[in-house]
Amino acid sequence: MAYKSRFAAMSPMLAFSCFCLLVGDMLFGYDTASFGGVLANPGFVNKFGEQTATGAWKISSLNTSLLSSLAFIGKFLGCLFAGTIIERVGHRITFYILAGISMLGIVIEMTSAGTSPGSGRIPQFIVGRIIVYVAVGLVEVCVTTYQAEIVPAPLRGFVVVSLQLFLNAGSLMATGVNKAFSTRTDSSGWLTVTGIQFLFSILLVAFVPFIPNSPRWLLSKDRDEEALAAMRKLRTSEEVANGQCEQEIALIRETLAIHLHKAPWSDLFKGTNRRRTMIVLISFTFQQITGQAFVSTYQTVFYKSNGYADQAFLYPVINGVLQLFAVIPGMFLVDNLGRRPLLLLSCSFQGLFMFLLAGLGGMHSTNTSIRNAVVASFMLFSMSYSLGGASTPYLIGAEVPNASVREKTDSIGAAFNVVWAFATNFALPYMIAALNFKVGYIFGGISVLGVLYFFFYLPETKGKVLEEIDAIFEQKFNPFKPQKIYETAAQRALGELENPHAFEMSDKKLEEERID
Repeated sequence: MAYKSRFAAMSPMLAFSCFCLLVGDMLFGYDTASFGGVLANPGFVNKFGEQTATGAWKISSLNTSLLSSLAFIGKFLGCLFAGTIIERVGHRITFYILAGISMLGIVIEMTSAGTSPGSGRIPQFIVGRIIVYVAVGLVEVCVTTYQAEIVPAPLRGFVVVSLQLFLNAGSLMATGVNKAFSTRTDSSGWLTVTGIQFLFSILLVAFVPFIPNSPRWLLSKDRDEEALAAMRKLRTSEEVANGQCEQEIALIRETLAIHLHKAPWSDLFKGTNRRRTMIVLISFTFQQITGQAFVSTYQTVFYKSNGYADQAFLYPVINGVLQLFAVIPGMFLVDNLGRRPLLLLSCSFQGLFMFLLAGLGGMHSTNTSIRNAVVASFMLFSMSYSLGGASTPYLIGAEVPNASVREKTDSIGAAFNVVWAFATNFALPYMIAALNFKVGYIFGGISVLGVLYFFFYLPETKGKVLEEIDAIFEQKFNPFKPQKIYETAAQRALGELENPHAFEMSDKKLEEERID
């Protein structure tokens, strides 16, 4: 199905509702990338480091680990409670809450140092980062579940995966700002880098009043008239005029007859939900443990300590640009190629370039070509990760769960992701110190495990409305046989309403098979 025809279903309000909220993801991308540069910023080191025997200031490995990893306590809490908060108050109110939390954390960070060297209060800065990351956890779950529920099936992958584009845009912005202030020995550099985060929260607060609540969330609260009004805002004028909104609301209610209202936490591991929850948990795990923290958080420090000091702030900028462009083909491939093939492709290349990084870097060669190949492997890994491994788990977490536990499943998946993020960010300084380039062998091996898992356990969900995905998980998955789906009449009618082209192709294929 050509994207031109798919975008015909994208009304101005739907486009606005989907993409204006992604400034929240820019906050996540900006904070993650900016802090790696802040750790290497001379002004920050002078305020928060310890003076060595030579008179230089240095932040210890322990404090580096604490500053990097303890913030994920906040993200864990934000992710874990996001589902419950969204279920109770809806996505719009949750966006206001997370914006306020983010601004509070930024203020605490910026007031954590005095004017003299060594005056930085590391515990206070850590508290500020934890609070900012509570907002990051909330936004991660809130944006993806909101988008998944309001976007028609043919565009759902494109829209949800665009999260990574904005996350990378935030990272690129951060690396550029870090480079601009990389030589500042006073506090103006790190304070500017940190303070820019206010912009994202302010924009979020400005945008939210104009977007509707999710019609599916409103239905779960038995607010049918409001759900219909929200659907009419999100759909095109032609769809509103021909009564499609009324049909869609009625079919969603019918297909979710016993799953319309939100279920307790225990339901995540009952029936077909158990398999769906495990897929979400493991997808988020592989998103985190294939080496992304090595690149996103420690690349500047790693370059400086391995003979690339002159380019330590330039290479991350180049890497950020490449990552940004790598997301774009992934946004199109996820709905054309599919979720499963894209993850297989992404993980395969991640493993390849991590193995190359480990092998070439382990030679400790002064040869210019080999040194350039090491940097290229670093960047090609990042591009491979951004192509699919970075963004597709967000999509899986938002679309695979059943409606009654969608927010809770995505929350626990994202929280599980944070546990791995904490572990890798805390362990990485020690792993790098002990293994240096050989950490690539570990991350490369994990990427290979990801290929095997997604091949054997992940069914394809592209082009299916959320309610049709329920039918997919009613059947056992066999990677060596065509995937058969037995839908109810209502599920099929809803799928045909949102994605008529897919049903035309399916009917045509069935007719050809009957003729043969």
